[in-house]
Amino acid sequence: MEIKIAKNYGFCAGVKNALEIVNKTVLTSKDKKIYMLNKIVHNQNVIEQIKNLGVIILDDSSLTNEEKIKSISEGILIFSAHGHDKKLDLLAKKQNLEIVDTTCKKVLLNIKQIQNALLENKDVVYIGIRNHPETEASLAISDKIIFLDFFSPDYSKLNNLKNISIHNQTTLIQDDLIKIYTKIKQICQNVEVHNDICFATSLRQKSLLEVTDEDLIIIIGDKISSNSTRLYEVGKSLYPNRTVLQINSLEELTKFDLSKYKKGFITAGASTPDEVINPIIKYLQNY
Repeated sequence: MEIKIAKNYGFCAGVKNALEIVNKTVLTSKDKKIYMLNKIVHNQNVIEQIKNLGVIILDDSSLTNEEKIKSISEGILIFSAHGHDKKLDLLAKKQNLEIVDTTCKKVLLNIKQIQNALLENKDVVYIGIRNHPETEASLAISDKIIFLDFFSPDYSKLNNLKNISIHNQTTLIQDDLIKIYTKIKQICQNVEVHNDICFATSLRQKSLLEVTDEDLIIIIGDKISSNSTRLYEVGKSLYPNRTVLQINSLEELTKFDLSKYKKGFITAGASTPDEVINPIIKYLQNY
């Protein structure tokens, strides 16, 4: 099969930085237990690699983050790249835990902008995916923040707002987000838009425009990953008459009959490791 690979794919700088911090922590803290609150990035292959380093992942969905932290004492607690409620820092310290924060720099910048808007007494509106850790971290800044669900925004929440500052989760679909901005501007006055989509997410979504006559489009990324799943959705939207697959392993790909396809296009989400991407590329090149 003839294969074209996107110019921008795979790990972003934020994910690379987070994993470098984890590896450094493991190497320099061999005499301590190391815990991680939830998944550092949303890719199961990466999580398994981290578990193999001896890191204990606290990801029991039946427990709150507070309950997870209270279940341990002493050692090191790693916070994920998505950001977190800063009240959890105080709780971790009470549990005699050392804190390692891997929050993405772009997420930290967005949080700072939200804090500044609140200090300026603006009506802060946050657009995100419900229950996503980045959204939860941003909403934890203040109970004054108005949440709009990316998939089903309730615009009635914006009635009577006069000085709006709009912020958003970094891994949404750019074009769909712009539609929400436009709707808000139609019903509200004095609207300030920040457009917090991260550069890596934007580049990977734009990379799908590199598709020409390929009849098979493959998005490599975990279905629990927001950026990978949004990438898949963009692909389906742009190319409704072509086959678009989202897979997270070579094993998944081999379950599909690809014999009818002549040309393939490959890209990958920002949380997908090369260890997953490269075998898939090689397999398709030799198909």
